[in-house]
Amino acid sequence: MSQSISAPTLDADAAPQDLLAPLVDYPEHDLVCGLAAERARATDDAETTPFETLRQLGDHGLLDQGLGGNDLRGQAAVVFDLATQCTATAFSLWGHRSSLEYLDAVGAQISPALRSGAVPVCSAMAPAFKAAAGIGEIPVTLTRREGATVLNGTVPWASNLYPDAEVVLPVVREDGGTAVVRTRVSAPGVGVRPLRNLMALNATASGILTLEDVEIDPAQDVLTEDVPAFLATVRGPFLLLQSAFCLGLSAAALTSARSAMGGVGEMFREDLDAAVAEQGRLREQLVRLARDPRAVGARELLQLRLDAALLTGEATRLEAKVVGGRGYALNSPTARRAREAAFLPVQSPTEGHLRWELRRLG
Repeated sequence: MSQSISAPTLDADAAPQDLLAPLVDYPEHDLVCGLAAERARATDDAETTPFETLRQLGDHGLLDQGLGGNDLRGQAAVVFDLATQCTATAFSLWGHRSSLEYLDAVGAQISPALRSGAVPVCSAMAPAFKAAAGIGEIPVTLTRREGATVLNGTVPWASNLYPDAEVVLPVVREDGGTAVVRTRVSAPGVGVRPLRNLMALNATASGILTLEDVEIDPAQDVLTEDVPAFLATVRGPFLLLQSAFCLGLSAAALTSARSAMGGVGEMFREDLDAAVAEQGRLREQLVRLARDPRAVGARELLQLRLDAALLTGEATRLEAKVVGGRGYALNSPTARRAREAAFLPVQSPTEGHLRWELRRLG
């Protein structure tokens, strides 16, 4: 963004709407929230896809901010705002924008179609982060076969797997080394087994990605063979934007809980005040770290991501207790937020992965 941005502060006594204030001021805030809110129900029911909204936002240059290791606060603000209304859309933007970061980190050309979301990008990089932490293996191989360079293997979970999408993923070479490559969902040999009947995020084109003798052009499609340096470069944006949608979801839940306070709900006032204070602490930390995302150390990034996810679980549980029976209806915003929050402990990096790495770092 070209305009100046400033970060509002927050305290536990702020008015309810202050929890939903943007992380930083930007002129499209109302557009972002309005589009996400308008389609939240249809997206939750998988009657539309998040990219219906994201492509409109892409027309305003809201999907590719902060590339090159630059200030990421504006992009984090968009992800946060989307998550206050529709976590599925925020999650899809996180996956797309993370993939743009991968391409940018290796100096690959990023077409206008990718920048705008006209062509989605799928991040299938979770196995690389797990392997780097020593808790998993990379399940896709890159080999030479009959003069061609081919990919074989299965990625057990990836999202944004639309028919026209590009995919960025890690591979193991024949010599045992690793690399990061790209392909397309439409490439011969690529298959997608959709994951359906999820608790939430059914509209995110998530599935099992299979690759059988998928040919790539080594000169164009092998993005890097220095995977450790690559992961260190992209880790900041990857985790900060995840933290942003965790905090957007928790802000919506806490706003709902606070608006429903009264009567027996007052029994949870201390819990609410503590959660709101933690929300303020974490959003201030996110805004601070997002100024220079590639310079942030791994410990701070991992701890913020873990704390943001834990707060979101607490916030949605608190909302359910305060709102009461009307939040138990499956199609209520309260129930939807609870289902969305249930995904966070298992999203890569999972809660176990985060705790493992933090303990390893000492």
